[in-house]
Amino acid sequence: MTDYLVDNSVWARLASRDAGITARLRQIERAPADLFVTCPPQVLEFCHSARTADEHVRYREQISMGFPIERAPDETLVLDIQHALWDDGLVRAAGAIDILIAAYAICNGATVLTADHDFDHIARVSDLQHEYVAPTH
Repeated sequence: MTDYLVDNSVWARLASRDAGITARLRQIERAPADLFVTCPPQVLEFCHSARTADEHVRYREQISMGFPIERAPDETLVLDIQHALWDDGLVRAAGAIDILIAAYAICNGATVLTADHDFDHIARVSDLQHEYVAPTH
């Protein structure tokens, strides 16, 4: 069983009808033991993409279909990840929201599904489990 915390890079590619992203999400959706999960920073990032109030309502409804994960990371973990990026020369390789999402994933044993390389950098300096799905167009 795998809990997938889906990064906004994947949702954006899905919206553009990327075939590879669509196929991978369908595969997870059909796997009886796999779940889509959410956490507050991931929901916030997803909803931030809305361009109108009505779209924000739709995005919020869509993202609420995932199961909320239970444990929040403490400040130490989040800052340790950020510091480890600094120590590894990856000063600005991942933004604050991605670091928070990664920390939630680590605390809950979830895998971040992503279509960009920010989480590669975080995984390099932490215990993050992630899966990169290459965009097909």
